[in-house]
Amino acid sequence: MSHVLKARWALLLVACGPTPAPTPAPTATPTATPTANADPVAPEPPPPPVRKDGTIYAEAYQMGTRFSINLWVGEQSPAAAGVAIEAALAEIERIEQIMSEWRPSSELSQLNNAAGQASRLLSPELFEVLQRSKMICDATDGAFDPTFYGVGQLWHFEPGAVPPTREAVAAKLSLVDWRAIELDPNTLRGRLARPGMKVGLGAIAKGYGVDRASQVLKEHGFMHHIVEGGGDTYVSGTKAGAPWRVGIQRPDGPGSIAAIPASDRAIVTSGGYQRFIEVDGKRYAHIIDPRTGWPLDESSSAQSITVLADDATDADAYATAVAVMGPEKGLAYVEAHPPLEAVIVTRSGEVLVSRDLAPLLIWPSDAPPVGDAAAKQPAAPAPDPAATPFSPR
Repeated sequence: MSHVLKARWALLLVACGPTPAPTPAPTATPTATPTANADPVAPEPPPPPVRKDGTIYAEAYQMGTRFSINLWVGEQSPAAAGVAIEAALAEIERIEQIMSEWRPSSELSQLNNAAGQASRLLSPELFEVLQRSKMICDATDGAFDPTFYGVGQLWHFEPGAVPPTREAVAAKLSLVDWRAIELDPNTLRGRLARPGMKVGLGAIAKGYGVDRASQVLKEHGFMHHIVEGGGDTYVSGTKAGAPWRVGIQRPDGPGSIAAIPASDRAIVTSGGYQRFIEVDGKRYAHIIDPRTGWPLDESSSAQSITVLADDATDADAYATAVAVMGPEKGLAYVEAHPPLEAVIVTRSGEVLVSRDLAPLLIWPSDAPPVGDAAAKQPAAPAPDPAATPFSPR
């Protein structure tokens, strides 16, 4: 196990020195005496702490954001749960190394660098995500398009960054076309057809990492858990037989506007309130419209979009597509495409909820909020923070 992925448990470990070898009896077979240079046997790490509600909580910084795992232990061993969580975090790291456009050594970066060249053999994971990306591109008429990165690479959302020129955006916009991702399912080979094209998987790979981490936990026998990464959540099973509750984050501050009871469901929240730059009084959020190469217009876009789907991979991509479509068109699209569900907070603060999800939401009052919904208080209590989480070193 890499030292990067060794968890830090919030328990005190008292190290004991090696036990001296007993003096052998005259008639007994002599025991081996440890040499002076022998390394002492490392003590077994303590199991992770179990919180009052029967869960173990872990967090780590991966894929450029905070990932967390909340696992209900039940009758199983906390030590085994720790091993499962370590394996899940290792899987997220593995997926990041395949799909990060920010890592020069990643498989995706190598594919981008070979744009316009012959097809190349792809890992099953990258092939799957590219194939699913193309399906969602087609289904959303390009509102989701990972080839946006051909122009998206011009944008930076760190302090001090400035927008690119209109000329620079226009020069790169011709590189945005999901149809130019060529994939052969028989050979798992693929290529980007046009020189200069680039794929960015930031709006789908995080959800895929969440799904993979959940699958690893299940393979270790832990069916009941929540995996969350930067607003991408997959809820598996239950907590002590009851559905988990996932809060919908307020776009203007901490807390939740409502809670969703969920089991075996993905819930992804996206919005421009998390990453943006402000230049000359104008704010540019990080969600790029692949059709224009520019961030969504704040005057007509939603504050936040929460999408529910069967898995986090799809929910991640569809949340971006719905954001690009705009509140009214986005909600209409969700209504026409079950099993998608959505909660959309408009620029004015109105909360739009898809038809089948509305009866399930837990609001902070008896009636769904209208108008300035973000001023309401969260419905669900915060998780028990009694034990310090463990995290990768």
